[in-house]
Amino acid sequence: MSDTLEQYREAKNNYMKLRNQARKELIARFNSLAAELFQLQRELLEDFGEKIPLPKPKKVRTAKVVVSTAAAKPAPPPPVAPSPKAVALRKQLERQKQKLTAAKAAGKPVKAIEDRIYEIEDELRLLSENP
Repeated sequence: MSDTLEQYREAKNNYMKLRNQARKELIARFNSLAAELFQLQRELLEDFGEKIPLPKPKKVRTAKVVVSTAAAKPAPPPPVAPSPKAVALRKQLERQKQKLTAAKAAGKPVKAIEDRIYEIEDELRLLSENP
């Protein structure tokens, strides 16, 4: 075989190895950043009561549509009131957090209370994702 063909195959193998390595590193970095993002989101919600949704990717527009000035812009939809289930879950969450602080102060086991808090938070998260 020719030397050029062998060099080409070696370069192709090196490229594939580097490509796979870079893909794995990017996935690992993405996962670590996502974990940090979810941790920050949870801390903001627990400590400050701030619910910050995850950013959505921006859409790329290819062409702009020209709208005449005579056309009226539709009014934005009114804010959606929280569902009764969400309100009830938030109340349960507050009660469980109060029980947790009381149990910690009394030196009682808190594992079951913490588990219930996580369950309620999960229910709230699922409820907010699927209205």
